Amino acid sequence: MRNASSSGWRPQKPTPSPAAKPATADKKVLFQAAHKAGRALKLPSSARFVLDQLVGVFDGVLVENRMLVWPSNDFLVKRTGLSERSVRYSLKRLIDLGLILGKDSPNGKRFAQRSPRGQISKASGFDLSPLLERLPEFTNQVQAIEDKRRVRGEVLDELTIHRRSAQELLRTLAETLPSIDVSDLTARAAELVRVAPRRSGAGSPDDVRDAWRTIREEAEGRFHAASGGKVCRHKDNNTNAPDESCNNANDNPKDPQRTSASSNADDLRTACPEAMQFIGDVRSDRDLIMGVSRMRGAFGVSASGWEKAILEIGALCASATLVYVIEMQARRATGSDPVENPGGYFRAMVRLIKAGRFDLTREILEMKAHITRSNPLVGLASA
Repeated sequence: MRNASSSGWRPQKPTPSPAAKPATADKKVLFQAAHKAGRALKLPSSARFVLDQLVGVFDGVLVENRMLVWPSNDFLVKRTGLSERSVRYSLKRLIDLGLILGKDSPNGKRFAQRSPRGQISKASGFDLSPLLERLPEFTNQVQAIEDKRRVRGEVLDELTIHRRSAQELLRTLAETLPSIDVSDLTARAAELVRVAPRRSGAGSPDDVRDAWRTIREEAEGRFHAASGGKVCRHKDNNTNAPDESCNNANDNPKDPQRTSASSNADDLRTACPEAMQFIGDVRSDRDLIMGVSRMRGAFGVSASGWEKAILEIGALCASATLVYVIEMQARRATGSDPVENPGGYFRAMVRLIKAGRFDLTREILEMKAHITRSNPLVGLASA
């Protein structure tokens, strides 16, 4: 008995049994299924190219209740730019994954037979129906991938905040309180920088995030232990020091660099509740300065820009200004444009305050009064 086999490159496969009519023959839905299949199964680019071309030649007409297409290898080579060998391997891969079915003719050719009226009555080639049938499966897989990527992105964002805060705090401690030994924390931070996970990677960044958070908390603990948690109220004539805003004296009340600095941490806690959530636990003006200096990088303020702002309007005023900008970004007023570039907005605010064209203290006190009037319990709590 003669063994039936194809004369083409692929062994003869059994003709699939008659199938139910697909729910839709919409080409857009078929393209959607192809793209989701590529993401869910992580298809190589060559297989995606070939699959897209197979979907592209489908004209929306069902043949034998199936989505049949019959492009030649030469056609696929010209349309994809792949070699014929790559096209053959890609077609075999798509069949093995169950995305398409091969419906061969006895001689392995792909063609369509037309009736005397010109209608296609029978065809040999590839059936795209399995691709459409598995669309719900691919949709769920892609959603799971996106959820995992979103969660990983959130962890990486949190990692970045902890990393920048820890690095800024270690630098500030080394400059302002050199008596505190942070060499062990610095060494651990350097090691974490070396093994930092990439956003395009697949590993879990949870451990690195927790390590950065631990370094940040330990650095904050050493700072509070050294300062005793006290609010600095003495006059410091060294205006170039990072903690110059502890100056409570004001030799020149008309100086715009000092008039706006009268807003303290308590005022900002009431007036800017959204922004203060980003800063963290603030128990004094010095804590406010340290907290804002750690977070400024997350809002687009560079180290040089931050130092320039401190020199121009003072550390406490610069801290209050950035808190105000963060609050404006988080709580946009009705009819106003959103703050899309908080770093640029902060620099513009610093210039206005330095020129005496914006009274930050009055603005913050007005915001505080508005919130107190809207919610009297807030005023009682702050009192």
